[in-house]
Amino acid sequence: MGRLQLHIQVDPRLTEPTLTLHVPTAEAATAELIDALKKVGQSPATLTVSQRGQTTQLPVTTILFFEADGHVVRVHTTTAVYTTTTRLYQLEAQLPPTFLRVSKSAIVNTAAIYALTKSLTGNLIGFQDSPKQLYASRRYYKQLKQTLEKKR
Repeated sequence: MGRLQLHIQVDPRLTEPTLTLHVPTAEAATAELIDALKKVGQSPATLTVSQRGQTTQLPVTTILFFEADGHVVRVHTTTAVYTTTTRLYQLEAQLPPTFLRVSKSAIVNTAAIYALTKSLTGNLIGFQDSPKQLYASRRYYKQLKQTLEKKR
């Protein structure tokens, strides 16, 4: 997809925002854009999590990654680990496009990734301002690498 032109028109008669997308041809990038736009309206700003019996609302932007271990989903931030009752497949459908599945048991916030190291033992993800690390499976590595290259 070439350069994106954006035109915003304020219409006081409307009760909610309406988006019309004009594209020269249907291509894979167009489908990706449509999917991302659909997720924008659905993405939660916070997530209900628990820590030591206390329930709280955690801003999604502070989350580094989600990690499933059996029936427990751990929510990692730079400073703490929480749990949530929401399953990974449900989170994957609800989270903003910056979140990407990197293994059968993990979803990562690509905006928080500092480094991606490919080695014989695995593909290690490092995070900004945190010593925490996570492995990406070979199955998801290519998509993760492409996503990170688009961010540059």
